[in-house]
Formats: sequence, C-alpha cells, structure tokens
Amino acid sequence: MKKKSTELDVDFIGGQGPLTKEEALAISEFIRKDKEKRKLKSQRRKIGRKPKTQLPA
Repeated sequence: MKKKSTELDVDFIGGQGPLTKEEALAISEFIRKDKEKRKLKSQRRKIGRKPKTQLPA
C-alpha cells in the first residue's frame, strides 16, 4: 500500500529579496567549477576504457 505524500505549497525558494552581486557571483563560480569537474570526469572515463578484444573464431 502506498503512502500519500504531502504536497508542499512553495512559492519561493530561499529569501524573498533579490540576489546580491556577491551571491550571484558565488553561484556562477560554483556552476562553472562543477561543469569543469564533470567534463574532466567524463574525459577520464573515456580514456580509462579498454577496447574489448575479440577471441579468434
């Protein structure tokens, strides 16, 4: 039997005022670093794979 989840009535996430310049820069820097980290991680994954060798028939 499933439990009913309660639906939240949320209009705002965070504070009610606009972001300050420092907050906006901090968010932008975090996103940029995260993109770089993901890109490096995907490159390592591609380089690390070894091709499968086929057995002679």
